[in-house]
Amino acid sequence: MRRSIGMLAATTLLVAGCSAGQGDPKVALTVGDVNVSTVEQVQQKLNDLLATNKGAQDQARQRKLAEISRGIVEQQARIQLAADAAKKLGITLDEQLVEQSIPTLTGEQATQGEPFQGIVDAAFPAKDIARYRLTLIELGGRAIGRNAVTFDVAFLQNLGDARALAKKVAEDPARSAELMQKAPNTVQEPGIGQTQDPSKARDPQQLLQVSASPLFNLPVGSVVATRLNGEQGGYIVFHLKGKQPAQPPNGFDPTSVDPMQLAQVGQALLVPLAQQAGVQPNPRFGTWDPVTLKVVSVEESSVVSTVLQAKTPKP
Repeated sequence: MRRSIGMLAATTLLVAGCSAGQGDPKVALTVGDVNVSTVEQVQQKLNDLLATNKGAQDQARQRKLAEISRGIVEQQARIQLAADAAKKLGITLDEQLVEQSIPTLTGEQATQGEPFQGIVDAAFPAKDIARYRLTLIELGGRAIGRNAVTFDVAFLQNLGDARALAKKVAEDPARSAELMQKAPNTVQEPGIGQTQDPSKARDPQQLLQVSASPLFNLPVGSVVATRLNGEQGGYIVFHLKGKQPAQPPNGFDPTSVDPMQLAQVGQALLVPLAQQAGVQPNPRFGTWDPVTLKVVSVEESSVVSTVLQAKTPKP
């Protein structure tokens, strides 16, 4: 009992700090013009989780409650964005199907070996998580392999150079190739005038990898500086120059794809929607990354992705 009280006290301290920046300090998350949640509601989810979830209790002992709170706000943002996308596209889900999907779309089998995501999911009603993932699956199934994209990309060692290059490309997109070829401190040759055409994908996994990339789902003209995933590290500057309707390879059947992989494609489709609407977490929880759709800590906010829109050439 004493341990539980200590955890709850720690939770209270977590969200009792001062908030900085603009907006109502009582609001935890805003998506577009919607106040999705309050700090008090996030607090309550955290308290309930600590009272019932062993994984959350373990995180508390490791002093990682801030990570859980960020995860909750992040999940709230994604759920709101998915609901907005469903409304925009006229997607309606049968409530009976949502109920039936709870065993497969919640819990360990749905988090693909990510125990932390399972902890965050447990802060929400199972039906809400199932509805969210069903929506992503429907979005992914509709969109996979439907766009071919053309882009320039450069690979740099440090973020400062990447952001400076992204700004130059956005200011003068006609010189995108030239600027990337002359970029300093690169780690490999740039890719100029590259095309990803789903009809030429070698196999379904390649098609899924391309379709699930947030960069390929941004609006045309987007110029991004973001951190590279993987052990190599480094940063990329990506300029999405064109997008055309396309078709997946002959014989490709989206119903044969693992639903959770389709959900990853659906999540990538939330990136442009988030960019358009604007996602603003309370600064006490962290900073929104517009490419990864994550709420990152204050410590990581210095390397958050930058998304710019290239200037339209004057006639």
